[in-house]
Amino acid sequence: MALSMKTLSTSPALMRKPALDRRDCLRLAATSLVASSAWAQDGAAPESALAQSLRQKNWSGEGIALGLPALADTGNAVPLETRIQAPQGLKLSKLEIILPENPNPVALTLQWPVPTERFVLSTRLRLAASQAVWVVVSYSDGSQRARSAATVITSTACLDGT
Repeated sequence: MALSMKTLSTSPALMRKPALDRRDCLRLAATSLVASSAWAQDGAAPESALAQSLRQKNWSGEGIALGLPALADTGNAVPLETRIQAPQGLKLSKLEIILPENPNPVALTLQWPVPTERFVLSTRLRLAASQAVWVVVSYSDGSQRARSAATVITSTACLDGT
């Protein structure tokens, strides 16, 4: 028995319910939102190899203060403030800001020809994802210290390597 297009369009079996109605779409959206929220809170998001290696080093953070919001609406311009005080007898010779989850992880490198005892920096960062921002400081004797602060980004900013 051959069916015509008219028979298919008026067939009661095909007119029952669409494959995906509005309630199904809302249920799917709510489920994905809860799942992605739980994924971010569990820390189950995959970490880059650079982030893992930075975290595994036993850095001393003494003398380094970081100000970074715990939650940022967008990764386009996340404010960062850092204050660094060199230990007694040492001077600050180099500072790096590392964003391990960005396509270009080294955001800033400052090197002083004449080492200094203290430094204050206030800037804005472009973050590709929620991550820990690292400030790594090198001193005049070659030793290093670092401190990190984590921030959660609700909307990413750089996916193309800029």
